[in-house]
Amino acid sequence: MHATLTGHGRGGRRSTQTGVSLVELLVATVIATVTLCGAWAWLWSAGDASSATVDRTRAATAAAFAARCISDDLDESAALQVPPPAYGPDRALDLTHIHPGAVPESVLIVWDPSRHVLWRKASGTYLADHVTRFAVTYYGGGGGVLSPADLEAPEWPSRVARVAVEVVVAAGSESVQAACDVTLGQR
Repeated sequence: MHATLTGHGRGGRRSTQTGVSLVELLVATVIATVTLCGAWAWLWSAGDASSATVDRTRAATAAAFAARCISDDLDESAALQVPPPAYGPDRALDLTHIHPGAVPESVLIVWDPSRHVLWRKASGTYLADHVTRFAVTYYGGGGGVLSPADLEAPEWPSRVARVAVEVVVAAGSESVQAACDVTLGQR
């Protein structure tokens, strides 16, 4: 006699399993967590690098724009004037532009170090903001730098043959310098 028992008792094992055991679920969760932590760290560092690049680009664009505008104004100037006493020649340029058939135009470029703003003609017309340095160097006809004592004489603008300007703009953690060097009367 031969007997075959079939049933679904405790000792029997099903041939097809459906579902996931708790151990498999925990292992999958740990693997996913480690993978996501690595991805998060990579994304974080990529974001920092991208942010620094954006800051550097923003600062470079603002500094280059300001230097280009100042260079253009110096190229078009017919005369250099003594800046108003409130500003001084180290943080301001006072230029005179002469356009055919028009009244001479005064162009004042001033750096406000307390607000970090470089403005042109009026305090509301910014050339650049976040300006951390604005330096003007005046050169005489012989090529030498005019000293602060030279700039005390009322006729010093007539002695200037060349003007060099340095603009430093900061954006975020980045600072960028732009400069222009213009020989006056070279149109």
